[in-house]
Amino acid sequence: MLVSLLGLGVLVACNTKDEPKSESVATTAAPVTSATPEPATPPDPAPVEPAATAPAKPRADDLTGVGGRSKVPTIAEWDAVGEITVRHSGPLGCETKMVREWLRVSCRTGSGAHQIKSVSVLSSNGMSKGEVFTFSKSGVASVVLPVRDGYSAKVRFAWSDWGSRTLSMDFSHGAPKPVIEFDASAPK
Repeated sequence: MLVSLLGLGVLVACNTKDEPKSESVATTAAPVTSATPEPATPPDPAPVEPAATAPAKPRADDLTGVGGRSKVPTIAEWDAVGEITVRHSGPLGCETKMVREWLRVSCRTGSGAHQIKSVSVLSSNGMSKGEVFTFSKSGVASVVLPVRDGYSAKVRFAWSDWGSRTLSMDFSHGAPKPVIEFDASAPK
């Protein structure tokens, strides 16, 4: 019944809004009766504003990839995180990032000497073939792979005048964290 009265009040307010007001005219709404009482309707909840904080880490039930792994991160997800420390990566011009259990190593070079030429997977223990992704074209070579307990991988990056460097990722069973590093830095 309260809803009906409120609705009638809104209708009266809307209908008289554009009419000229007269001091001598008084409007009173007639009471509305109903044979059965209407259930009270709770007010609409206030809209929830999104939090202005960093995205939360995914829960285990958010994992929707193969074998309990999450999906490969999007470009936006990669762009939203900072670099991790990987020995010798900086001098080689390589960017190293982790999103959830995924590692991406991208080596870039400009024009001139020290051109990155290729990337190839030497080994990927514990991973299926469809879980390791490589990409190379003029000036960039990149690998994306999962880092999980018991996994290891070796990936070779080759430069025009520095030769090749091997990226190793080893997450031994029971280790607190993986070891990720290049075998050598850029020559000085």
